Amino acid sequence: MAESGATANRRDPVVRSSKLAARDSNTTDLHTHSNVSDGLLSPAELVGEAARRGVMTLALTDHDTVGGLDAAATEAARLGVDFIPGIEFSTDVGPYEVHILGYELDWHQPDLLRALAELEAERMTRIERIVERLAKLDMPVSFQRVVELAGPGTVGRPHVARAMIEAGYVESVQDAFNRYLASGRPAFVPRESLVPERAIELIRLARGVPVLAHPLTTGDIEAMIQRLLPSGLLGLEVYYGEYDAATHEHLRAIADRFGLIPTGGSDYHGEGFKPGRDLGRAPVPPESVTRLREAAARLRAREDAGSPRSDETATRARLA
Repeated sequence: MAESGATANRRDPVVRSSKLAARDSNTTDLHTHSNVSDGLLSPAELVGEAARRGVMTLALTDHDTVGGLDAAATEAARLGVDFIPGIEFSTDVGPYEVHILGYELDWHQPDLLRALAELEAERMTRIERIVERLAKLDMPVSFQRVVELAGPGTVGRPHVARAMIEAGYVESVQDAFNRYLASGRPAFVPRESLVPERAIELIRLARGVPVLAHPLTTGDIEAMIQRLLPSGLLGLEVYYGEYDAATHEHLRAIADRFGLIPTGGSDYHGEGFKPGRDLGRAPVPPESVTRLREAAARLRAREDAGSPRSDETATRARLA
C-alpha cells in the first residue's frame, strides 16, 4: 500500500520528490509562516503559492507549533516542491527578541510535542495580558476577537495587531508593532519561561538543526552566538528578507568566523504583512540547503549510533 506524503515523512523528515528532476529552479525560502501560527495562508495554500512563484525549496517555520507540517508536506509532495519541515521558537533575552529556527525536524517527537502544548497555554496567557495593557491605554480590543482572528493557528501578537486595525487604532501590523507591541513598547509583555538554550535543546531532541533567526533583533549578535554555541547552535540566518546586501555580507562574515551554516528566508506571513517579506525575496544560496541537510543527516546518524553529547562545541564544528 502506498504511503501518503505525510506518512512517509514521519520516517524521514527530509521530503524529496522525483518531480524535482523536471524542475529548473534554485529558488529557496527557508523562513515562512502559515495560518497555523500567524500567517494568512493555510499550509497547503502556502506551498501552492510557493510553487506558483517558482520557489521550489520551501521550509515552513511556524511559531512554536508543528501543526501545519503534515498538510504542507503532503501538498509539497503533490506539487513537486522540495519541503523542509521546520519551526521558529520565540524567546526573549532581556529587551531583545531571540528567535531560534529548527530545520529537518522529526516533528512527531513526543518531548517536542509536550513542550509545544505547554508553550501554547503560556502564549494564551501572554496575549490576555497584552489585551489588558491595551485596555489601560484606552485601546480596548476583545480577547475573543483576537482568538477568532487566529483561526486554527496559535494566537500571537500579529492577531492582536489585526484586532487593533479593525478597531481603528493603527493603520497596519507594522504600525501596531512599532508603536505598541514590539519589545520596549507600552503594550509589550515578555515571554516568561522559554529561553533560547531550551529552544535549541528541543530542536536537537527532535533531531533538527538549530539556527539563530533574524540576528539583528538579538542585540549584540556575536555575544549571543557565543552564548548559544555550547547549547548546540549550528546556523545563522544571514540572508533575511528585510536585510540589504551589505547586511547579508556582514552576517555571512560572522557566520563563517563562527563556523555556522548561513541560512535565509523571507519570513513570509502573507501579502501586505510587513514590507520586505515577499515570498522568495531572500537570496538564499543552494549551499544553505546542502549544509543544513548534511548537518541533519550527521545528527541523525550520531543519535542512531547512541553517541554521547558531551561537547556541543565540538559537535557544532563537525556538523557545520
